[in-house]
Amino acid sequence: MRNQAPISLLTLIETCKNLKQLKQIHSKSITTCLSYNHFILTKLINSFISLKSLNYATHIFNQIQEPTIFFYNSLIKSYSHSPHIAISMYNQMRVRQNLFGDNYTYPFVVKACASLLDLEKGREVHGVIVKIGFDGSMFLSASLLSFYCVCGQIASARQVFDDFTGKDVVFWNAMMTGYARCGMFLDACKIFKEMLKVSEVEINEGTMLGLISASTVSRNLNLGKEIHGSVLKELNFSTGVKLGAALIDMYVKCGCLDYASRVFDLMPDKNVVVWNSLICGYCQNGAVKQAIKLFREMHFAGVKPDRFTITGLLSACAQMGAINLGNWVRKFSENEGIWDAFIGTSLVDMYAKCGSIGMAREVFDQMDKKTTATWNAILHGYASNGQAEIAMELFDEMIKSGVRPDSVTFLSLLHACAHAGFVEKGEQLFDLMIKNYKITPKVEHYGCRVDLLGRAGLLKEARELIEGLDTEPNVIMWGALLSACSIHYDIGTGAWAAHHLLKLDALDTGSYVLLANLFAAAQRFDAVKLVREAMVKMGMCKQPGCSMIEIGNVVHEFFVADKANTRSDEIYFVLDELNRKLKIAGYVPLLAIDDE
Repeated sequence: MRNQAPISLLTLIETCKNLKQLKQIHSKSITTCLSYNHFILTKLINSFISLKSLNYATHIFNQIQEPTIFFYNSLIKSYSHSPHIAISMYNQMRVRQNLFGDNYTYPFVVKACASLLDLEKGREVHGVIVKIGFDGSMFLSASLLSFYCVCGQIASARQVFDDFTGKDVVFWNAMMTGYARCGMFLDACKIFKEMLKVSEVEINEGTMLGLISASTVSRNLNLGKEIHGSVLKELNFSTGVKLGAALIDMYVKCGCLDYASRVFDLMPDKNVVVWNSLICGYCQNGAVKQAIKLFREMHFAGVKPDRFTITGLLSACAQMGAINLGNWVRKFSENEGIWDAFIGTSLVDMYAKCGSIGMAREVFDQMDKKTTATWNAILHGYASNGQAEIAMELFDEMIKSGVRPDSVTFLSLLHACAHAGFVEKGEQLFDLMIKNYKITPKVEHYGCRVDLLGRAGLLKEARELIEGLDTEPNVIMWGALLSACSIHYDIGTGAWAAHHLLKLDALDTGSYVLLANLFAAAQRFDAVKLVREAMVKMGMCKQPGCSMIEIGNVVHEFFVADKANTRSDEIYFVLDELNRKLKIAGYVPLLAIDDE
């Protein structure tokens, strides 16, 4: 009879799927004096863990007088999402019970050390692993290698790698990925070449993905071409979906859209991820017409788009100012049932960038769930459209709704204050960001603050702000100050800013244009001439400005002095009429480097 009770109890535990009933079973084990049976306790603990009741499982565990390694392993594994507790359980096992653990214990302990970036504890655990002779386990050695790579200790990772014999492809891949993660891309390639010489190791897709990732992160186009053009070809790898998407992403991030398109065209099978890689790549590189054309091809090919496709397209519409096309994308998304806060935020951003802040607000107000990014999009929209007061009111609503602002929020607000001349409000927001929300200002925030002071004519204060910074000012700050000097005709401060700006980036055309505009605004045409001559001598040329306008679902591009449009005569006639009326109204043009 004594043996029958545990069997029936075990059956109840194994079939129980309800937390309340499981607690009743536990109570039954106590009343029947079976709560000390290790087999019963093991089943109970594992069942509570599977029902996500870790606290109760730990409570049962703490009642066990002499827990075995098996008990510890169950809880250490279960607390992998809480690495501090996992390490604490391991320490308890080693100190209180004087247990060493086994092959199942240490991979989870090493993983916990990696999550905490606890190098000291990880080295201590490594020493124990060597002491008890578990360093011959490939799984454990791979865990240690990964731990050292995560902690940036690449030399220690390489030592683990070199000491282990009988490495499989996963082990080689881990070392290669470790080098890539630490930015040592040439070493990652060397590991790959060493790997090729080991006949027992067969290169797999993971190897190639690791190499492509290395070239993507490093933005090393030559390395990427070498991997694609020679390694993949020599090893006779077919360009499957994962490899194809990775190659497209690599070429896109290196700004080589022709090669990305070529990889795409040669792929026999393409899923939505592959289509998205190229569509979003076109958008990120400003090739918005190609992005829209590719989307239409995707639609005709019968591939169902997802939210990443839609947001990529909305980004393209925002760049082009193609509001009619954006409306079509919106309608398509709604008809296909593709909708979430991510897409809603992209729509708000698109309408705002197209100058339709009313439509942006309509979408914003209709959204049930608004993330910080959603609030940032509408705030930036009002700021960019010159409606700073509404942006401030919305910020107050954002705080009242319980959404916490981030660094991007304050960047939009400072931008709004700069363009509206709200100097005092801007300074208050800057202090609020630091004191109330503990957000460390980035260089962009200081650039906005310089712009805020500069536009208001407080050039002395802007200069003092730059001089008082702990870090070295960058191009954004010097450019903002130089631009403000052009507005207020301050040649002295402007020349000082230009000196520092050109020291940082002597070949930046924009810096010379700003300097020339400063001299032109102050009627110093002799200095304008010298700046132009310097630009010519260095082979610089100002990129022509470009505007886009959507008429009848067609986006037209216009460059400075462009007469390519078939109706250019009519366009220039209208422009001349506008200029004439502006002069009659008393407006005086600001002289700039483009003026002849």
